[in-house]
Amino acid sequence: MPTNAVMEAASQILQHGIPIVDCAILHGESFHAYKEAIHKLAFHHNAPAVVGAGWDPGALSVFRSWLALLTPGGVTETTHRPGITLRHTVMAKSVVGVKDALCTEVRAADGRLQRYVYVELEKGVNADLVAQAIRADPLFLGEETEIFPLENLASLEQEGRGVVLDRRGSSQRLGRRHFVLEGRFDEAVVTAEVMLAAARALPDLDPGAYSLADIPLSALWGEQADKAEREWL
Repeated sequence: MPTNAVMEAASQILQHGIPIVDCAILHGESFHAYKEAIHKLAFHHNAPAVVGAGWDPGALSVFRSWLALLTPGGVTETTHRPGITLRHTVMAKSVVGVKDALCTEVRAADGRLQRYVYVELEKGVNADLVAQAIRADPLFLGEETEIFPLENLASLEQEGRGVVLDRRGSSQRLGRRHFVLEGRFDEAVVTAEVMLAAARALPDLDPGAYSLADIPLSALWGEQADKAEREWL
């Protein structure tokens, strides 16, 4: 569901007193405004809601928060490695002459969003014409898009999304502290796991809206909380 349609869908569900879990991709003030609006609805209709329960915001937000707690006053650098963007991939595949396609997005050092489109072409197809068709589609208009013809996309498809979270402490007085978290994964699968964990917490939550950072870790394990505590603590 598009992010701009989540609020309306959430409102309709909460009006019936049904708890919700969403993975809306919002950040900063937009996320806090959304959470506040959902909180008012959820409280009014006597139902709990967990918002932003995905990868980012969600699990990555919790990782960032914990690393900041361990290194007060430090600096966090987050490097996102390319991951598949489904809508753009589907569009690229629909272009005449394209046998297969894969679209990824990366954030440049200056904050610009760049799209890399990898295409496997039918025999004899003009790569320049395909590139023009992709860039002309409304989905890509106004975006920095690079098109790369490849002979085979199979190996590229296996890479998935990745992230490197680097947190460096600023104070030498208490010793050097440097944490690095690196992962590579299928974002859709990880998001589903986070949403399931949030759903397990719903029975223990009072009416209102919560982010993943608001929920005790034990609640995310649900009925497996005791087992998890014995295994991980």
